[in-house]
Amino acid sequence: MAVEAIHCKRNSNNIDHPVCTDNVNLAIKSENPDSPSAKDTSKVPDSKGTPKKQQKESEPPKPNIVKGTKPVAFWTQHDVCKWLKKHCPNQYQLYNESFKEHDITGRALLRLTDKKLERMGIIQESQRQYVLQQALQLKVREEVRNLQSLTQE
Repeated sequence: MAVEAIHCKRNSNNIDHPVCTDNVNLAIKSENPDSPSAKDTSKVPDSKGTPKKQQKESEPPKPNIVKGTKPVAFWTQHDVCKWLKKHCPNQYQLYNESFKEHDITGRALLRLTDKKLERMGIIQESQRQYVLQQALQLKVREEVRNLQSLTQE
């Protein structure tokens, strides 16, 4: 039995681009239609030449993206205070007013440094480091979210 392969063009992100499938014959000759190996799960071109799945194939799961949440860069001061309460509960009571007083929005939160926190009144280095560690984890999650949204487009 001879099998012909159709090669698709891929860009640098390993994403398939459509190819013309005119004049492609996907029929398998001389095989028993009742045999388990005769089940055709290949892509068959529709009338427009676009490949269509004949049977549902197992697809890799899509990455989890939290939809409906706004990007951190657009967080308000109130959003930052909610984040501080959830991720830094021990520091929340001590530094909530300071975050409000210094108008720490999402954009400012992503740019916090040790010196900035010290100027805001967070004197104890271990507490500054903890807040910075939580902010860094937030930055990483935000970057992953941005990358995932780019790959889905």
